[in-house]
Amino acid sequence: MCLDRSKLETRLISRRTATAYNDAACEEEHHPVTEAQRQRIGVIGLVVGAVLFTFGVFAAHFTGLSETNNVGQEIYPHIPRCAWFESGACWVLPMASKLIAFVGSQIALAALVFGWIWKRPTTWARATVGAFVFTLEMIILLGIVANEWLGLTQGTLAWTEQKILFSVPKWLVLNNDLHISFGVVKDMIVGGYSTIVVLAVAVGAYRLQEGAKKADQPKPQVVSGYGRPIIKGDH
Repeated sequence: MCLDRSKLETRLISRRTATAYNDAACEEEHHPVTEAQRQRIGVIGLVVGAVLFTFGVFAAHFTGLSETNNVGQEIYPHIPRCAWFESGACWVLPMASKLIAFVGSQIALAALVFGWIWKRPTTWARATVGAFVFTLEMIILLGIVANEWLGLTQGTLAWTEQKILFSVPKWLVLNNDLHISFGVVKDMIVGGYSTIVVLAVAVGAYRLQEGAKKADQPKPQVVSGYGRPIIKGDH
């Protein structure tokens, strides 16, 4: 019995193409994180974040204390208040401690979202917790961070309107006097930071909504060289 060689080669090529297509489709599919792994990562993140936050709060408190009390006695002399390169007002150690506390809070909140809220079925409980986390994050970013910056620049660093940073050349401003003070720079930084945070939140919320819409759409069915749907098997 003779076989048509061209048809046989066509079948072999079609089978190879279908197999390669199936392997590529299976490789594209990532293995999702299991529920136990998500919760384990969430617990670890909460613990690490809580430890960093607690350490940062206590360190910021003790490094920000004055070296003596009202009667001239030393307070916690073994705790440093100033970095080795500071002279006069000391702010590096307290601000570094507050930064550690901030990082810890972000790790804890991210772990909470990833472990129990992110890509989970929406319930009233999860919606309530998610709203609380979002509100707390906005308070941290737009309230606490901005307030710490203003407290540092207005108090310790004395960035006031009377402290001139530079003067604009008169020939650029029609022979008038125009001075840029440290107070202006302080307000520009805090205003720009707040604007960037609000825009980032708006863009992030929009992208999350668009991603949720795409996830709800049915995925296109992959068809083999024979015209049949490809079923992805277990590897």
